[in-house]
Amino acid sequence: MLMTAQLRRAILGDVNRLGELHSAVWTELYANVLSPEILEELGPETMGDLWKRFIFRGDAYVQYVAEVDDEIVGFVGIGPGRETGYETATELYFIYVDPAHRRSGVGRQLLAKADVDYLWIAENNRDSRAFYRKNKFFPDSVAREGALFGAPLAEVRMAR
Repeated sequence: MLMTAQLRRAILGDVNRLGELHSAVWTELYANVLSPEILEELGPETMGDLWKRFIFRGDAYVQYVAEVDDEIVGFVGIGPGRETGYETATELYFIYVDPAHRRSGVGRQLLAKADVDYLWIAENNRDSRAFYRKNKFFPDSVAREGALFGAPLAEVRMAR
């Protein structure tokens, strides 16, 4: 069911809920990539502390939250491009939606609000790649072998 979320900038008062949600979606999505010990370390408190750093990082870095019925159900983070030659572009750093609100339009709304030029996505993440293709992002033939907390992660860049 499509729904309209209220989008706004993340604030310090959001960090507890954002820590809970971020930890929960990482536990779900990265269970086959990260060890149980790492996922446990990335619990709500740790992720909440990370969100404090995100919020105070500086004006070039922006995080939005999506609220439905006054509950944060998704978030997105953007900032300047991190690759040489892309410093003036806007990169999507992350976007996650509560599983109960996926396929409801919340992710699309967050992505539209973010208005980014490019992103990196795990090569084998078919669902997310399909989501980005529907939103007019396409692979640009650049790939990299990255790492996520020490676990290898093959990524492809998608751009508009």
